[in-house]
Amino acid sequence: MKLKMTALAISIALGTTGMHAVGQEYGGEAEGQQQQQQQQQGQEGMGQPEQQQQADFSDEELEDFVALQDEIGEVREEYVSQIEAAESEDEARQLQQEAQTEMVEVIEEAGMSVEEYNAIAVAYNSDPSVQERVDELSGS
Repeated sequence: MKLKMTALAISIALGTTGMHAVGQEYGGEAEGQQQQQQQQQGQEGMGQPEQQQQADFSDEELEDFVALQDEIGEVREEYVSQIEAAESEDEARQLQQEAQTEMVEVIEEAGMSVEEYNAIAVAYNSDPSVQERVDELSGS
């Protein structure tokens, strides 16, 4: 369960959905709405074959994903309290950008692209077969 929450949090933090969620949480609803509209426009035309392709991950890709969870979780924990304690929207936004940058560095240093990481995180939360495989690899 912890893996699921971490994967979802990271997926959200690294995607435009996360920007929308943080924007709303800290009062930046207009910006969040604009980003949500951009995300919806970007998703138009996404067909089933593309979604199906995302679920075809090798064991090595899933093992890399599992291995990243602790390090990503540490980065997330480091910044969550700082973002919550931010005194302004700008400060919260800046901290969130720093967290995203650090998470991207962690992912890329491990040899995985952010897109691949996010695809696995989304599949983990939406595809029971991917969730089962990841849980087996993580010992959950």
